[in-house]
Parts: sequence; C-alpha cells; structure tokens
Amino acid sequence: SSGLPSTAHICAARWFVLPAGIMARAILCTVAACLLGASIHGAFVAQQPGSGVRPGAQPGVSQQQLPGSASELFSEEQPSAWGASLRFLAGAALSAVLLVGATPARADVEDVVIAVDDKGKTTSLTKEQVIRGKRLFNASCSSCHVGGGTRTNQNVGLSTEELAGAQPNRATIEGLVDYMNSPTTYDGLKDISEVHPSIKAADIWPKMRSMKQQDLYDMSAYILYMNQTIPEKWGGGKQYY
Repeated sequence: SSGLPSTAHICAARWFVLPAGIMARAILCTVAACLLGASIHGAFVAQQPGSGVRPGAQPGVSQQQLPGSASELFSEEQPSAWGASLRFLAGAALSAVLLVGATPARADVEDVVIAVDDKGKTTSLTKEQVIRGKRLFNASCSSCHVGGGTRTNQNVGLSTEELAGAQPNRATIEGLVDYMNSPTTYDGLKDISEVHPSIKAADIWPKMRSMKQQDLYDMSAYILYMNQTIPEKWGGGKQYY
C-alpha cells in the first residue's frame, strides 16, 4: 500500500542482474542440493510394513525366527535404481558446480578497462571495436607479433609488463600510438622507424601508408584488451597460437 517494493521483489530483481557465471553456479548448486536431498531421503526412508518379506518366504515365519545372518540379509535394504540414479545425478551436478567455480567467468567486453594515458584516463571497448582492432592487428602486425610475441626479438613482447618497462611507457593506448607513429628502441634512445613499420617511414612501409590515427588507436586498444582478457597467453607468441 505504501508503494515501496517488497523484499521479495528486491531479491528477485537482484537475482536477475547477477552475472551469468554466478547465476550458473547458483542454479547448479540448487539442482545439486535438491538431488542430494532426494537421494538421502530415499536412503533413510523407513521400509513399509510387509515390504521386508521376500517372495517365496514361508508364511508365519518372522525375521526374528531366522538365523542371524539370514535375518540381517532380509533386513538390509537393497539400493533401488531410482536412489542410485539420484545419487549419480547429484554427483554430476556437484562436479559441474566445481568445474564452473574453477573457471573464472569471462568479463563482458565493456567491463574491460583499458589505460589511455599515464595520467589515469581509461576507456572501454565495444565488441565492434575489438573486432576492428583484431582485424587491423592481424593484417598489419601478426606476421611479427602473432599471439603478442615478437618474432624478431623473443625478449620483448606485447605483454603489459614488457610494454610498461619501455621508455617511454608503452602500456597505454597513447604510448602504443606514439610508437607506431615514430618507433624507438626499448630504452627510447634510438629511432628505428626504418626497421619497424611506422607512419614516419610510410614511404618504405606500404601497409602504413593508408593507416589513419584511428586505426592506430584501435590496434593499440586491441593489444591492451588482449593483455587484460588472456594475460596468461598473450605475449607467449606461437606456443599458444
């Protein structure tokens, strides 16, 4: 009557905005708990009267009159196919929970934060930007930098750590764009525009002649995006790709 949302409504709203990975684990946990509970209930449910008498038993002879071993044999309940199935399904569901929990949920594209400059400015990419950056990178850079490695120098790849160690810092979009415009050695002391594709020496690098600054931006953003999403592989070169 007050117009405020009820607790049930709030809980339901929070449930539907959970990330897909967390929701999947929650559903699997619920299924596993239900199946496990059903199997435990089936295992401990009391035997109905008369169900302990086996076919062919002599009328009037109780289990207490039988020898100890036979009485124990009759009193033991054999697991039913239904109970065994429930336990199997519960185990399978719990295994799925463990597998899903062990695998980190991949973040949405828009959730990946990319450093734009050294001053703390950041950005995020759309799916279309990632695809465009990947296409440009594969067409212009992958012959030497497949998988974020460097074919001509295995000691320096495109991982965040290696980019950040360069002078100036190349672990930002602006740093990489600057490098592709006018590349220098790792210590920043020597110009290498004539031995590395660059806008500065586009006359000897045909692929760079048609490159726009936006193209350089998108390629740089893609390199840093890959560092954020698969850091254990990106920079490893051909051993992963």
